[in-house]
Amino acid sequence: ESSASPNNETAAILVSQDGLGYVPVGSLTLGGEVDFGTAFTDYIQFVRIVDMTNPATWGNSNVADGYDVDAIECLHGAYEIPLPAACSPNEVVSYTQGPIQDLVSPVAADRSIVENALGLPENSDASTTPENYNFYTLGFGGEIVLKFPYPVKNGEGDDILVVETTFGSATVNNCSRFPERIRAFASQDGCNWVYLGEGCQDTYFDFQALGWAQYVKIIDISPALNFANGGDAYDLDGILCLNGEETNPVPAAFSAGASEVVSYNPRLRKNGTPITAGRTNPTKALGVPQNNSTINFVSLGFGGDLTLKFPYVIFDNPVENDLQVIETSFGNPTCAAYPEKAQFEGSLDGITWTYLGELCLDGQLDVSAAGAIQFIRITDRSAASSFSGTADGYDVDGIVAINSLCATAPTPRIMDDVVTVDEMASLSLFPNPATEYTIVRLEGTQNDEAWTIELIDAAGRVITRESLKASVGSYEYFLKLNAYENGVYTVRAYNNANQLVERLVK
Repeated sequence: ESSASPNNETAAILVSQDGLGYVPVGSLTLGGEVDFGTAFTDYIQFVRIVDMTNPATWGNSNVADGYDVDAIECLHGAYEIPLPAACSPNEVVSYTQGPIQDLVSPVAADRSIVENALGLPENSDASTTPENYNFYTLGFGGEIVLKFPYPVKNGEGDDILVVETTFGSATVNNCSRFPERIRAFASQDGCNWVYLGEGCQDTYFDFQALGWAQYVKIIDISPALNFANGGDAYDLDGILCLNGEETNPVPAAFSAGASEVVSYNPRLRKNGTPITAGRTNPTKALGVPQNNSTINFVSLGFGGDLTLKFPYVIFDNPVENDLQVIETSFGNPTCAAYPEKAQFEGSLDGITWTYLGELCLDGQLDVSAAGAIQFIRITDRSAASSFSGTADGYDVDGIVAINSLCATAPTPRIMDDVVTVDEMASLSLFPNPATEYTIVRLEGTQNDEAWTIELIDAAGRVITRESLKASVGSYEYFLKLNAYENGVYTVRAYNNANQLVERLVK
């Protein structure tokens, strides 16, 4: 403690292993030593100092400011936390080794023994001779999938430690000098993967929303340009679980389609009016597309966008497309006849986006440009000039992974909705002006949908009313006018969801 003269500046000292539960181990007046043996018999990592100085003992209260902490020094060195027994992967499920820094030459044979990634990490960065190597080198862009002998628990804080070998002092040969970087993923079944994040050299990862995991996938993302000739990227010593075995492993339920709406920003219809409320529920784009006569899609409007999140990571399959996009268009038209288009972008973290392509109506996407995604952003790119006034842009029914990277995953049944009308209902009259009759035409109707049609005179009186059941797509009603005087009338068509009016001259 720093004091210019001996003063009664006093502080209580508390210690903790995890920064959460603190135990008092004594108090000091000015500097001094404390022992925490009665609180923790092995180690502590956090110290809390609480000023206990009595202001009444100070004559000049304007100058006195309590305990002044200069520094804390440990007296017995660093404590090596023992590694838990048998809490590391014991099986290599798959691996693909990348090249060295020239992106052509293979990694040396003595650094390519994949079994060295199994078992407890030795964490012996000093073993620089080949006969003592205890790691497996991924190579630039390489990857490996390891399996634990039992489900690993998602506990408080981080759940696994990935240990990397970089020879020499960690202070000197740190990540700034050797940016050996990885992306980590976890899975319960080796099929559905959750993204854990990125790390450099030794890194802790949390299973996040995944209750437990038994598989870990590590992908090297080291920047080759930052390494000298001969560099070979991430050297995996091993993976250590931090919270032990999950004794009650309940498998997570994974949807075949997107499971979460991140954002929805609808724009207007062609005529400048808002999209009808029934078509602005973005959750209609989640799950597997279905084929029925109800509105099971969400409309973007011209220029609108929608961002969805999958419950799992979708990795690129190099030999086939990865996603099936289903868009709702009545009657299954061609793109030339009905060019509803959208731009698609993918992201692994929801922050950095990669362009995946543009589709017209239904189609498939390849995520190879991104490598792996868990988020997808859809932006309407339909040309408004190609549509009628009530058109509301790209209608997203659903997006499903189809790349069959996991043999045990069931193939989702994908059905396209081609019976639900795309736009909001509209009303037109022909002829108008009319003499003996006019045809009332309803567009955008559903099958067996109940409608009421009224003819209203200039005084606001309903002079005729007809109830009907419309057919899907459009419906025409023959309205006789012989019995009515010449003049200006209003035709009104309505049901529970719509109210449409048109001016009629007889």
